[in-house]
Amino acid sequence: PVYSSMAEPHDFVLDDEAEESGSDISSESNDEEPEETAADRDFVDDGPVEDVRQGLSDSSSDSVNKTDAVGTPKKKRRRMEENLDEEDIALLEENLGVKLKRKKKFNRVKMIASDEEEDETVSRSGPGHDRDVIASQLFDDEASEQGEEIAAPSGTASSAEVYGALPSSSEEEDDVDDFIVDEDGRPVRQRKKKSHKTYSSAQLQEAQDIFGVDLGQFADDLEENEEDEEDEEDEDEDEDLSDEEGRPRRTRRKGTKQRRGAASVYDLFEPSELERRHFTDRDDEIRAKDMPERFQLRGHPVQPADDITELKFESEWIYRHAFSEPPLSDQHKPGEISSVYGGGAFKPPATTIPKIKEALMFMRNESYEVPFIANYRKEYVEPELSVEDLWKIWQWDERWCKFQVRKRNMGKLFVAVRQYQQQKIRDNPDHLLAEGQRMLSERDIGRVENVQSLEELKDVYEHFSLYFGSELAEMSKTRSGHESLDDSSSQLSRPSKLKVSQKDYYTVCRQAGLLGMAEKFGLTPEQFGENMRDNYQKHETEQYPSEPDDVAQDYICQRFPTIDSVLKAAVYMVGIQLSRQPVVRQTVRQTYSERAKVSVKPTKKGKKEIDEWHDCSVFKYLKNKPVKTLRGDQFLRMTQAEQDGLLKISVSIDMDMQSSLVYGTYLDEIKQLFYRDEFSLLVKTWNDLRVEAVEMALTKFLYPVMEKELRRKLLQEAQDHVIQQCATKLQQWIDVAPYQPEQQLDDEDFDSGGAKTHGLRVLACTYEEDRDIPVCCAMLDGNGQLTEPLRLSNIRIRPNSFRKDAKKLRDEDMTRLREFVLKMRPHVVAIATENRDALYLIEDIRQCLMVLEQEEQMASIAIELVDGEVARIFQSSRRAKEEFAEQGLLLKQAVSLGRRLQDPLLEFAGLCSDDNELLCLKLHPLQGLVSQEQLQAELQIRLINQVNDVGVDVNKALEYTHHERVVQFVCGLGPRKAAALLRTLRQKRSVLENRSQLVTTCEMGPQVFLNCAAFIKIDSSVFSDSASDYTEVLDGSRIHPEAYEWARKMAIDALEYDESAEDAPRESIEEILESPDKLKDLDLDAFAEELARQNLGKKETTLYDIRDELFGLYKERRKPYRSLTIEERFRLLTGETADTLQVGKLIMCTVSGIVRKKQIGEVLENENAIMRSEQTNLYQCPFCMVDLFQDLSAVWNHLDDGSCPGQAIGIRTRLDNGITGFIGLKNLSDRPVRNPEERVKEGMSVHCRILRLNMDKFQLDLTSRSQDLADKEGKFSSPKDAFYDDEAAMKDSDQEKKLKQKPKRTYVKRVIAHPAFHNVSFEQAVQLLASMDLGECIIRPSSKGDDHLTITWKVDESLYQHIDVTELGKENAFSLGRTLRIGNEEYEDLDEIIARHIQPMASFARELFSYRYYRNADGGSKTTLDKLLQVEKKRAPSRIPYFFSASREFPGKFLISYMPRTKSRHELIGVTPEGYRFRGQVHPSLSALIQWFKEHFRDPPPAMMAPNRGATTGGNTSALYSTGYQSAGQPFSNTPIGGGWVDRPAFPQYLRH
Repeated sequence: PVYSSMAEPHDFVLDDEAEESGSDISSESNDEEPEETAADRDFVDDGPVEDVRQGLSDSSSDSVNKTDAVGTPKKKRRRMEENLDEEDIALLEENLGVKLKRKKKFNRVKMIASDEEEDETVSRSGPGHDRDVIASQLFDDEASEQGEEIAAPSGTASSAEVYGALPSSSEEEDDVDDFIVDEDGRPVRQRKKKSHKTYSSAQLQEAQDIFGVDLGQFADDLEENEEDEEDEEDEDEDEDLSDEEGRPRRTRRKGTKQRRGAASVYDLFEPSELERRHFTDRDDEIRAKDMPERFQLRGHPVQPADDITELKFESEWIYRHAFSEPPLSDQHKPGEISSVYGGGAFKPPATTIPKIKEALMFMRNESYEVPFIANYRKEYVEPELSVEDLWKIWQWDERWCKFQVRKRNMGKLFVAVRQYQQQKIRDNPDHLLAEGQRMLSERDIGRVENVQSLEELKDVYEHFSLYFGSELAEMSKTRSGHESLDDSSSQLSRPSKLKVSQKDYYTVCRQAGLLGMAEKFGLTPEQFGENMRDNYQKHETEQYPSEPDDVAQDYICQRFPTIDSVLKAAVYMVGIQLSRQPVVRQTVRQTYSERAKVSVKPTKKGKKEIDEWHDCSVFKYLKNKPVKTLRGDQFLRMTQAEQDGLLKISVSIDMDMQSSLVYGTYLDEIKQLFYRDEFSLLVKTWNDLRVEAVEMALTKFLYPVMEKELRRKLLQEAQDHVIQQCATKLQQWIDVAPYQPEQQLDDEDFDSGGAKTHGLRVLACTYEEDRDIPVCCAMLDGNGQLTEPLRLSNIRIRPNSFRKDAKKLRDEDMTRLREFVLKMRPHVVAIATENRDALYLIEDIRQCLMVLEQEEQMASIAIELVDGEVARIFQSSRRAKEEFAEQGLLLKQAVSLGRRLQDPLLEFAGLCSDDNELLCLKLHPLQGLVSQEQLQAELQIRLINQVNDVGVDVNKALEYTHHERVVQFVCGLGPRKAAALLRTLRQKRSVLENRSQLVTTCEMGPQVFLNCAAFIKIDSSVFSDSASDYTEVLDGSRIHPEAYEWARKMAIDALEYDESAEDAPRESIEEILESPDKLKDLDLDAFAEELARQNLGKKETTLYDIRDELFGLYKERRKPYRSLTIEERFRLLTGETADTLQVGKLIMCTVSGIVRKKQIGEVLENENAIMRSEQTNLYQCPFCMVDLFQDLSAVWNHLDDGSCPGQAIGIRTRLDNGITGFIGLKNLSDRPVRNPEERVKEGMSVHCRILRLNMDKFQLDLTSRSQDLADKEGKFSSPKDAFYDDEAAMKDSDQEKKLKQKPKRTYVKRVIAHPAFHNVSFEQAVQLLASMDLGECIIRPSSKGDDHLTITWKVDESLYQHIDVTELGKENAFSLGRTLRIGNEEYEDLDEIIARHIQPMASFARELFSYRYYRNADGGSKTTLDKLLQVEKKRAPSRIPYFFSASREFPGKFLISYMPRTKSRHELIGVTPEGYRFRGQVHPSLSALIQWFKEHFRDPPPAMMAPNRGATTGGNTSALYSTGYQSAGQPFSNTPIGGGWVDRPAFPQYLRH
């Protein structure tokens, strides 16, 4: 079934195509063990399921059309059934409770029967026969119970006849994973058994608890009212039968119409819902079985070891592969010593092997889960193994089990082939083996047992398929009647390139008799492999005495008619034999992984998109970078960039050609092992052929395979690194203790609403970005329950608001807040980190609290900023809707925010739902590129460790729903067992008073009880007063029940009580908890030795843990809560990360004003400071630089009366996220600037680089100097990789410059050194810009003269604007002027023009292009726009549609077209460096333009102006031309504009989207 364990496709032999698909970023990186995705398990194609279900069900009594509704013709229904895969059929069986017949499985190539054959089959079977078969399938429970196949129609062989039957060794084992043979060596196929399920009243009650529906009315009909098939003409009646067990089963007899019964539980709910709620048969088995749930759900369930020898071999195997074998890439942080040896920098000691063996013994034979072993069997695994290592062993145990299954299946296949060969000889003793064929020997079979990895197993199979593939094909045809192979052999054959139905080139050569020629090369493949392994010529090469041409003459045939073709074929045969030899493959694999180097070059797309701050900029060019130097997730980023078409990655074992000439290649090393060391022409000729064969084996066959294997491993290591980073971040979040306020939680008996509250009371506040939406506050009691909400609508009104009643409304909310706080008395106030408004909210709440502290003498209440990510996930979750069905989203978010302060672990554990909310957390930028199943499994491991370290109070989970999710992480439990535990207690209306009730009341098995008992804590103080019997105090501790007697013994000895006293154990525990210091005097080592003498095992560490626990039961081990750091606060409130905002980053900001400083003192006393302006000849203020004064007295009056704003020291800027920036005058331009107003204006967009981040004040120090923006020295860019190929980067840069500087000279050549300048004509500039990105520009000579330049920039595809630049202060006719002017704006150099003029306009243009209501409209064609507007108007007549489009008639300008009534209007929008110019006004952003347009679209436009074509001012004009303009004075109805649509009310208010 789809809800069974996560089975994997178990092909351990992968061809090139499979390996290519395995290298996908988002897929399972280990190709040989890919796991099905969550989507494969969670979703069912409802269409086919419903069709088949409907086709198998009976029609209702009032059915009208039997053929369409129910009675689908059999042929059509059979075709629908053929579309169902194994999972769909299994799911139908689970839902219907019956056994359905499977179609035979085929190999990759399936022969399609002709229409005549199909008709023959249909006619031969007949409708009556088909009906009997379907009836048997639906109602023959006995046959289904026994796993027998229903008789197939005549003419077809049943699968039982072909394959036989063999019981499965594992209920979870996937049939595609097995290579099973019967006693005669014939492949057989395992079939799943399916029993008819009878649902008890307890199960119906369980379903009612899960789904909230009364199922009592269906209780009598669940068993007998299955939906049955109804034929087109015949009607059936029911006949009750009984099987051997006395259970009712049904068959059908013709003659009577069947009654349609009441619907079953499977008819009420979708299969996916049943699976999500864990109400399938498989879930029942998991709940009932006395084994930890996670052991049953593992991809390969945990199974007991056959003997101690297996555990020995497995422990050595895990030690070698998981702990000793270093990773290919560098996954170790500098200076870090990891306990997980596989990722560490040192090899673990040999004493780790017996510890691994002990851990495996506990897991497999005693069914102990990892947390239990880590806490209560420490003596057997520490200090070599940590809890992370134990989880690693648990995961690698699954790999070992799967590996052993594949080895066994491979061995069975080998045995079957040998038996087939022996049978052929017995049947035909005179039969001789063909040339190149031999009997499969014991050595070949034994080679399978010696393999130690999946790669080696694949090598063995590749060798087997080369020499015995033909026997495998013959055997399959003989055994299955020319049908497909058994699942096991077909899974082996399908991935390889050796197909049973076609001949490969090697087979063609062998059948042509060329094997004899290949055998004359002097070494067998096995001998050559031994030479490579030992790295010396262990076996001498035998020299054939004849020339190769003479030998080849004897092998000429029709297929190979020439000597040259024979020699090439022989070389090919030797090459492929060498490449399939396991020893050769293993040696090459090891050498390849050690010597492999990575080289990276950008593609044409990558050269444009990868800039200095791109993630791939550090490895944009790489040359011969060893794979060992790849760090962390670097290869994952490379692979993703390669898939995006940005980079081209190449992996090679040898260095570049130049270095290879000096040091030699790997081929040069190993070809010596195939040489014949003699000096003769004959030997030289044969040596050349041998080298050619070795080269072919390496370059054509082995290197491509090894590269794919290496890429897959590197990718898996990088993905594992990302997963570990995600898990580490989650660990940091959950390893935090509940918030502890300064005042004691029990210092007052505060009574709220008539009930005393206990625990931390939290007032949580959340808000939206829109300040018109009220702030939502939630008051939580100590148990996390919502006490009372509060909405503050006006508290976010700022004191300087323009509203008249702002102060009054704000004061009212402040008063309400003070009254609320005084009434509810919270210990802490939590505020969500939505944006920077949180800082203002903190100040407002702090003012209220200060008033209360002064007037009401309240204790101080802390205010904490809390990350709202978990709360935002919770507000939209299914559990939030169930718990707070009537509340709004903001209130749900506030509740989760407050609960995170109370206990972070509970909130994060609550994300582990069926909706995979845990994966919604933002843990790593690359978390979407890894396997989501692996990521979720690793995150859950961290939760399991933390939950079991903290303990779980089941009684709280019974009382409070938000505590329920944490129970599933208790050791031994899981989602199903945890839900069953809580459901049992609720049904029995009981609470858990002691741990023994887990067995007596909850009917928990002994194995699960041993695992979970110590991690379930019970507050004995709650029951001590009410309970009549003795209440076990130790049930509230981490001490395991198996160690209670030892704890009592320690307490009695420490207190020196008489052990014979009746109440001594109870009194000793209670007293020792009050004075635990007496335990320090005990000799625990002697106690441990005594326990060991009594054969109670090693208990040294356990006894010390018991003593520590008696010092404080379940004392807090998590890190204490701390407030956000300055950097954390900055990142959360701004949404910026270290990658998006850092020193040196190139950003764009908006000028918000000039920063001035008033000067007094000596400067005012210096009369020479006041001078005349050279241009106006008027006196100029030395501070504000105003030059409008006629005489000196006017200047002094200007200074004395305070009208001088002061000296400008810089400009103030603002980013989109609200962060402010400052550009000092010295960083404003390369040249000195005294008056910044000459350079920038308010609202202008400026390109800057970040010099410094002041996170405390949310400020940036910026620079806009041209040399800093260009950064030619690279002082602001990220450091390059150590193997960065600067030579290739420089070469590409030079080529790009040459392409730009190739134009024909039609203008006077100008001597201007700038990368954007080209001496080209207009047509040539357009050709160059055609391949460039939008916004790129070319500077060229102007036809107006040598004192002008023209800048052509690309507005859109085939749309270019030309801007005239006037040069002033030229030294000569060829040089560039000192001052450049565009309109009235002056610039210092071309870089400044590009940065301050071109790039801002291009940015505004790109914003328009990306707007949702932008249309190309054939270059702003009014006809096309009119048609678009008419279509939108017809769709919504009550609205006013509008669209933007680029104007081809006026380059650099855009059209806004809208239709108020029946005629469309078109107006021009100019794009300027300051923003969008529309109707004479400049708007700094597109949103501001749209808002202004919606508010003033009825206003009459300014006079129409015909702008100059090819405007040189960047679009500073605006015009209106329309297909009929209506007076704005006409009345408007309520017509919304916006679809651009605009609201059009009859009274002039706001126009909204």
